[in-house]
Amino acid sequence: MNRRLSILLLLLMALNVSAQHKVGDLFREMPDSLLPLLTRNNRLDLIDFCEAQMKSEVQNHLEGTSVMIQLNNDSLHLRLNDALSIKLYLEEALETYDSCQQVICMVQTYRLASSDEEESVIDYYTVRWNRLAAPKLAATRRLPHSSILRQDDKLLRDN
Repeated sequence: MNRRLSILLLLLMALNVSAQHKVGDLFREMPDSLLPLLTRNNRLDLIDFCEAQMKSEVQNHLEGTSVMIQLNNDSLHLRLNDALSIKLYLEEALETYDSCQQVICMVQTYRLASSDEEESVIDYYTVRWNRLAAPKLAATRRLPHSSILRQDDKLLRDN
């Protein structure tokens, strides 16, 4: 009886691990509307190059170069051009969204050409790329905050 219970627990754990998504697979399925600078083929090429440990870059729609800087099971870092980079994080949620307890956190960071100032926009999505307003996460990752918005707020308060 004890042996059967152990085998059953191992099978359940294996099913749970296989149900976990990988950020690369989700990036493959990302709608073009969320990342119009790259085609689906561009995204597939970036992943293939990165997995083959080759230089992972493609030409984007603006005739510039987009580079995948980092890819692992739960995060991805992509520099689309000199002014925009995107990071995707796969986060555990406390609630179920689209039949899954994982959500995608997308951090878009815009850099001003004339300075080192950056602006980050954070959005959350289900694993089927449906937007979420404020998911309940199991743990909170330390995400960037915008210094530009803080300066704008200060200017508005001072006037």
